[in-house]
Amino acid sequence: MRLRNARMVDLATGVSDRPRDIVISGSRIYRSDVSTTGAGDDGAEIDLQGRWVMPGLWDAHVHFDLWAMACRRPDAGRADSAAELCAGLRRIVEAGSDEDPVIAMGAQHWAWADDLDGRMLDAISGTRPLVVVAANLHTAWANRAARRHWGMDREDLADGVLREKDAFRLEDRFSVVDEALLDDWVARAQEQAASRGIVGIVDMQHGPERIRTWRRRAARTDQLLRVVIACWADSIDEAIGAGMRTGHPIDEAGWLRGGPLKIITDGSFTAQTAWCTHPYGDPDSGLDPHGSPSISREKLATLMSRGELNGLQLAVHAIGDRAIAMTLDCFAETGASGSIEHAMVPSAADIARMAELGLHASVQPVHMLADRELIEDSWPTGAGRSFPLRSMLEAGVPLAFGTDAPVTPIDPWLAIRTAVLRAAPGQEPWNASESLSIAQALRSSTGRIAALVPGGHADLIALDENPLETDPEHLAETRVHLTMANGELTWWADAAD
Repeated sequence: MRLRNARMVDLATGVSDRPRDIVISGSRIYRSDVSTTGAGDDGAEIDLQGRWVMPGLWDAHVHFDLWAMACRRPDAGRADSAAELCAGLRRIVEAGSDEDPVIAMGAQHWAWADDLDGRMLDAISGTRPLVVVAANLHTAWANRAARRHWGMDREDLADGVLREKDAFRLEDRFSVVDEALLDDWVARAQEQAASRGIVGIVDMQHGPERIRTWRRRAARTDQLLRVVIACWADSIDEAIGAGMRTGHPIDEAGWLRGGPLKIITDGSFTAQTAWCTHPYGDPDSGLDPHGSPSISREKLATLMSRGELNGLQLAVHAIGDRAIAMTLDCFAETGASGSIEHAMVPSAADIARMAELGLHASVQPVHMLADRELIEDSWPTGAGRSFPLRSMLEAGVPLAFGTDAPVTPIDPWLAIRTAVLRAAPGQEPWNASESLSIAQALRSSTGRIAALVPGGHADLIALDENPLETDPEHLAETRVHLTMANGELTWWADAAD
């Protein structure tokens, strides 16, 4: 294929060339010439009419199956209170005649004035399973019918509030749906991602047989994304047995690669379970005021050593400063390599340690929009060093942007805008000194690839305007004209229109 009249953008120098022709063969860019009057090749051509072409975008942290499901489930994020959510769930129950479970996802309960518990869901239906999942995935609510349905009707869960491992366990169990149906949902979710310029994802989805699952999907004609497949501690034997190694190909077509070993060390700010030095100002009943670790230091080091010995890099979820410090101790002790996932409040000393250890930070800038008010109100002593994106970059810690979908929607342009402006529309910037330039934010979204080069992967996007000259306020509205991943055209606005 020849892409005619393309202005290639270099995200390192800020230079965009005069219009050129880009020639793609297989999954590689083989030639970039001055624009010609005709294709001169046997393949197809698309005239980009002077549009700007840059490396494609990656989502470095996503739970893709859960995101595909969330796109099909009731949206609990629309509710401004527990009462409003329950009223909406009651309408769903009363309108339906079947007894299939109702699973509402995306509740932003930290912004509510009232509280939700399982008894409120019991009052809506005593027989139909009802589940609400918080946007952070670290909290869920289930009526008794749901707890019975998924084998979680324990006395300690009688209030219907499930946190951390219990919430994850419930999410795993309701994620078991018909394979063909879920594959179709995933295919539609890939279309949505490609339309926003995403060429690849790091899939952090928990569960067994993730390699087999993605091999099946990649064999379909509607595979649109490169996928880096993570494993978890309870599936590491399966990954090692399948020969998975971080960065190594898994399929011959080039869609799949081995990913990291994912480990969780603490919770989240919105669940008030991130493990921090300073206490939360007003923690929920039953929670440690400092949050708490999800794993012991000894077990963390053991898992990291095993991953490193078997060719698996580490992706360690660590949000609070105490969790980050413990994780860095274990990286230093084991010699493992990889990333800190989220890394929301590292100390200055620990940012320096991250650089010394050669780690990168996999961060989700949009999280700051939800966490800002909570941190300022409940954890004010940590507000000044939250989401230190510029400090990490300047210290030599590479950044990789993701969405953590379904925690936030798969939209890299919203992440880029947030990293640059550090505020929702109409707000003052939060810790403005930590803002990134547009070029820095873009490079953090491309897998740190600054420019397309001959012989490189044909993972690219074409935009209607030069992204480096876009008004930062309008970055989230960036229009993607064309997306190409693995040498395949995965989105084209002209065809969609």
